[in-house]
Amino acid sequence: MSALKVLIADDHDVVRKGLKMLIEEHAGWQVCGEARSGREAAEKCALLNPDVLVIDVSMPDLNGLEATKQIRKACPRTEVLVITHHDSDEMAAEVMEAGARGYVL
Repeated sequence: MSALKVLIADDHDVVRKGLKMLIEEHAGWQVCGEARSGREAAEKCALLNPDVLVIDVSMPDLNGLEATKQIRKACPRTEVLVITHHDSDEMAAEVMEAGARGYVL
């Protein structure tokens, strides 16, 4: 069985490092890459073909919602999990409409 490949996209180094540590504690899970912006996340998804993308909503260059829309079109096999500090029903609905599989506060 091959490892579950995860790409992490967040503009905060400490968040990316923390998520990487948590993800790699799981046997069979591997962080295949990291991105600091939505545009970089879209580019790396096309190159790395991850199974899962964990992406923040609020990022420079291209926000997480727009990046999710682009990634779901270009890499339909990649599942997207959005992380955010925005606690609103509207944001949750937008995230799901963009094609994400989940939304974590």
